[in-house]
Amino acid sequence: MSPRIQILPDHVANQIAAGEVVERPASVVKELVENALDAGATRIDVSLRNGGKTEIRVADDGCGMDREDALLALDRHATSKISQAEDLARITSLGFRGEALPSIAAVSRFSLETASEDGVGTGVRATGGRVQAADEIARRRGTTVSITGLFGNVPARAKFLRTAAAETRAASEAVILLALCNLQVGFSLRSNDRELLSLGPTTLRQRIGQIWAGWAGRRAPRGGVDPAAGRGTDGSPPLYFRQREAVRRPELGAHGRRGLPDDGRPRPPPRLLPFSEPARRVH
Repeated sequence: MSPRIQILPDHVANQIAAGEVVERPASVVKELVENALDAGATRIDVSLRNGGKTEIRVADDGCGMDREDALLALDRHATSKISQAEDLARITSLGFRGEALPSIAAVSRFSLETASEDGVGTGVRATGGRVQAADEIARRRGTTVSITGLFGNVPARAKFLRTAAAETRAASEAVILLALCNLQVGFSLRSNDRELLSLGPTTLRQRIGQIWAGWAGRRAPRGGVDPAAGRGTDGSPPLYFRQREAVRRPELGAHGRRGLPDDGRPRPPPRLLPFSEPARRVH
């Protein structure tokens, strides 16, 4: 009698794992931008088509990868961030599990172009988690990841995606949160060839002004933080900032998302607060 329990093929396991990492186009944008930040990028360009349902493209000028690393990056739990259990106690990167790229590739048509130095790089193409080609290409240092047909091979997932406007808004929010926490990095965001954001390296006050066209920059609190109240001197805000991460106050619900209209363009937001208290103050 043959056993009923079987080990799933890698491409099936990756599609299952993708459900934990890739919920919608914004999840892909967040994972790819975080990878770029971990690679030491100083410039990250994001472009979307149809809210990311048709295409997502994230390009950076980070450290890039050689051919061997580019291929290994599509294997589950392959990562450069940790190598032993002790490393889990001192993680400084945004990602470390090595699941993002294989999970994304499992539910899309995936293209990766990367180079660790200007000149010769590597181009990898995969469909449904299966590598179709790995070629030598000419490119500058850095990495570009292009995703098309997200959830094309998982129609049950695709039907739960929202309108292009809603998906654009969610992706814009993901980029804005990371941009507010990584002031040394320049960001751009385009949707259907229309520029939504163009941000250069700057200070927090100037970055807020860049995103919301000066409105929030003038209103950002100057008096600092009241640690006892957990708020700025001019009232309680919807966002706290601690090191490289942004944490949303869950009790504020949809109020904290007012800064993004349906077309994904920023509009005057609720109050924002630079927050530098210890992690115990962030709920």
